Formats: sequence, C-alpha cells, structure tokens
Amino acid sequence: MRRWVSPLLLVAIVFLLWPNISPAPIIYRPGEGWSYESRGAMGKWRRDRAKAQLDVAKEAAAKEDWRTVHKAAKRTVHEWPLSDYAPEAQQLLAKSYEARGDDERAFKEYQKLLRYYPQNVDYEEVQKRQMLIADRFLGGQRFKLWGKIPLYRSWKKSAEMYQEVVNVGPQSEVAPMAQMKAGEAWEKRADGFHVSERERHKDFGRAVEAYKKAYEEYQTDDTVAAEALYKKGTSYENQSKDAEYDQEVTMEAINAYEDMLALYPGTPKAEDASQRIAKMKTEQARGSITIAKFYEKKKKWHGAKVYYDRAIDLAPDSEHGQRAKERLAVIAKYIDETDAVETE
Repeated sequence: MRRWVSPLLLVAIVFLLWPNISPAPIIYRPGEGWSYESRGAMGKWRRDRAKAQLDVAKEAAAKEDWRTVHKAAKRTVHEWPLSDYAPEAQQLLAKSYEARGDDERAFKEYQKLLRYYPQNVDYEEVQKRQMLIADRFLGGQRFKLWGKIPLYRSWKKSAEMYQEVVNVGPQSEVAPMAQMKAGEAWEKRADGFHVSERERHKDFGRAVEAYKKAYEEYQTDDTVAAEALYKKGTSYENQSKDAEYDQEVTMEAINAYEDMLALYPGTPKAEDASQRIAKMKTEQARGSITIAKFYEKKKKWHGAKVYYDRAIDLAPDSEHGQRAKERLAVIAKYIDETDAVETE
C-alpha cells in the first residue's frame, strides 16, 4: 500500500504544477454554477448586455444547442433578473432543462417563471408544459440523481407537482385535471408494496381530500365534478378494505357514490357506482347478520332484532336480507315474551 503512495503523490504534484493550460477547464461562476468550457469557448457565448446575452440563448435554441441555451439563459437571469429580457431567458432556461432530460429541474424553473414573471408569459402554455412533465412522472418515469441518473419513482412528488400547478394557477385551464391527477398519484402511492397499512390509509385519505377539493372548486364543470365524486367514492372504498377502518369509511364511500348519482345521474359511471353501492351494502348486511347472531346466541333478542332489521334495510333482496327476515320470524315469539315479562 505504502509503495503506491509516493508515486501517486509525485504524479499529482507534477500534474498541478505543469505550466500548460488545461484544454477543457471546468469553470465555476456564482449564480451560474459549474460549467465545462473548451479553450476559447467562453468568449463565444458570454455577453455584457442582457439583450445580447438573451440573443445568444435564442440563437442556440433555434439550433437546438441546449447546452449553450442553458448557459446563456442562466447568465441572463442571474445578471439581469429585473430586465425586460429576464422572463424570456427564464423560460428558455426551463426549456433547456427539459430538453436535456432533467424534468424535475425543468418543472421548478417553469414554476419560478410563473411566480416571478406572471405578467410576462403565456400562463396557460407554461402550465401545460408542467402538466406534461408531471404526467411523465405519474406514468412511471424515474426521478434522477443530480439530474442525470434515473433512480426512483415517487408518486408523492408527482402529487406535489400537480398540486403546485393548482396552487399557482387555480383558475387555469389545466387546474381541474391537475387537481384530479394529484388524487390519482396519492392512490398509486397507497397501492405501493412498500406502504404500511397506516400509510396506505393516510394516502387514500389524501386522495379523498384531493378529489373533494376538485369537486368543491370546479363544480361548474359537470364532467370534472361527477368524476371527482366517483373517485372520492373509490378512494374511500379502497380505504375501507383495511379492517381497522371498515364500517365508517364504507358509509363515506356509499355517500359519495349516492351524491354522484343524485347530482349527475347521466354520468357514464352511474351504473358502476350503483353496482358498487349494492355490493358494499350487501357486505354491510352480512356484517349485521354476524352481529345479530351473536346477540341471538346470548338471548339478547332486542339486540338481535336491531341488526336483523339493519340487514334488511341495507340489502332487502339479497341472500343476507332474506336470511334476516327468516330469523326475525323465528325470534319474534322470544321478543314478545321478553316484552311481556318487562311489562309485568
């Protein structure tokens, strides 16, 4: 090990003291970061005025030289942030990140564009670009380490992206869909294999809140409102599959579906919602039968009657409803006997 140290140290010293200029130095500039510059290239793209610097970025964009676009646009924004040329430079900077495959950073730069220069950009067009980026991540694209190495998927980050679109432009053309897709991203996270039961419950709860907000904020669009109620119902329904949250959450799901059917009876999801309601009520009726049998075994006839009645109310034509009617007929005499004793 020691035999290698001295030769390596000598090589390092010679390399650092060698008088020749590096043919491709790596340069750091405050506000611009590190950049790789070939010999003589620095003077080719740097300018001393905002307009001239922006022109370099625009010319490079026309040639799809996104590396030069990135450097020139970034310098324009950093050196002349209050100039008339900064908004266009900021947009080109965002485009350069997108073109070079760093979608996460591109999204953030588009967000800066809308926050810092809202009066100087095509708001709708920028938000559409952001939606395309978020859609790619929702579709499974991986977030990158240092903007280079694809590393992991994140439905949480995807949901936050959509929510940012809504927060910055709540009345924009894409805002209703962004709000809906935020819920979809939370549902995807809840369905992940790595999620604990408690986290799954929380994520479905976040999805419910996203759909609830979509319904409340965009009721004027019947298509969005109906879909929001339907998705709110499916999120509650999925949440109810966790035993810890069964009955209460199931009722919330049924209520959401029934609201959709009452308010938007013509929606394409109406038949499916009706079937889901029937299925859940049948399952609730089955649970009521189980509880009624427990009371019956303990000879608590009035308690048994309450739950048999509930099973009939929930699903009168189902197997469980018919079973409840049969048991009520059997225990009727015991209920009468109990009432007679209590009145003596």
